[in-house]
Amino acid sequence: MTSVEELVENVVNLRKKKHFEEAEAILRVAIDSGSMTWELWNQLGHVLVAIEKYGEAANAFETATRLNPNGFWLWLSLGYARKENTQLDDAIEATLRATKLTTKPNEIGSALYNLGCYNCIAGRHDEAIDYLDRAFQTDESIRKWALDDSDLESLKMDERFLRILESD
Repeated sequence: MTSVEELVENVVNLRKKKHFEEAEAILRVAIDSGSMTWELWNQLGHVLVAIEKYGEAANAFETATRLNPNGFWLWLSLGYARKENTQLDDAIEATLRATKLTTKPNEIGSALYNLGCYNCIAGRHDEAIDYLDRAFQTDESIRKWALDDSDLESLKMDERFLRILESD
């Protein structure tokens, strides 16, 4: 019998090789056979994101967060899947939950950046700029992400955005 760790390792390798259908099939068999671990649901979510089945991915990440409610990356992934499924308020809610689960600057910075992107897409530019400014202050390396991010397109001519993008 294959352990969850071996199954996850196999699926991660399949994902790296872009064998998404095979990875999904393996995960669904394991889940259908009663293996209710957050790790499998997390992997299923990532596979479904890769094949752009965002609604199903959000459902998988939701299950993973129910099984492991303290998983920062699970909540961040749920937020991303919801964003891609155009559920912006739900994406923001999940990402805000993620910010409460970590103290690591790179994780907080990533979550704040995503909150900036999601608010920008929703047309909430003041909130977006606030989150982006906080993200850049939390983790300076994040600043370069904003240069070519299509999620931030509507801010590219906003002087406030340009100011925080260029400040040190």
